[in-house]
Order: sequence, then structure tokens, then C-alpha cells
Amino acid sequence: MQISVIWKYLGIFVLLNSLCSCGFVHDEVLTGPYRLIAVDLNSDMSLSYDLGNGSAVGRVNETVFAVGWNDTYVVAQQHPENVRSVTHYYYIERVKDGPWVDPSACVTGPLTEKEFLQKQQELKLPAFTRIISSLK
Repeated sequence: MQISVIWKYLGIFVLLNSLCSCGFVHDEVLTGPYRLIAVDLNSDMSLSYDLGNGSAVGRVNETVFAVGWNDTYVVAQQHPENVRSVTHYYYIERVKDGPWVDPSACVTGPLTEKEFLQKQQELKLPAFTRIISSLK
């Protein structure tokens, strides 16, 4: 009788542990605190700022499919809500960003391709070096 109680509690523990330890389908460290994260589906891919302890805050929402960075900026290409016929461009000024910063203070975008190319020349924004072809 006592062994069945132990197995019952062990089963509950394993079930609760597996429910609480659900991971992301994609979690990739890019540079410093910046990560590409997709929670349930790859089409959820967002550019986020790592807060530590498995927490992060969004900077560019889904569907991010290309990023690049240097010491000053992080850039991202996005298909809003996975609408692949539309592409938005963003850049983040790293010196203005932080764990509790409102994204509007450090993220510029959405920009059109023409606007982004102008800013890329003007500010020497980095090229897109990490491209997720399945989301492009």
C-alpha cells in the first residue's frame, strides 16, 4: 500500500515537472542580451532582450527571419504576423536599450526597405548575417 502512494506522488511530480519545464521551439543567443525566441511555432520568432532566469522581453515581434548586429546596433527583418508578402525593417540602438526600457525608446521601425537602406548608409547599420531561410 505504501509503495503505491509513493508511485502516485512520483507520477504527479513527474507530470508537474514536465508541464513546468516546457521550453521554446527556438531559443538562440545572438549578441549580449539579444535572443531569437519562438515559443510554440517557428513562425512565432521574435527578437527579444534577455532578462535572465529564462525570461525575456520583446523588441521585434513575429515573424523575425533575419538579424544582424555590431557594437552599436541590432537590425531585424520581419514579416508581420507571418504575412510573407510584407517585410518590415527595424534597428535597435544598443546604448539606449536595457532590461526595463520601453521598446519605443530604443527600437526604430517598422521601416520600408527604402527607408532602411537610407538609414543603413547614414548610420552604418550592420548587414543581416543570421537569416532563417525557412521563415524568409
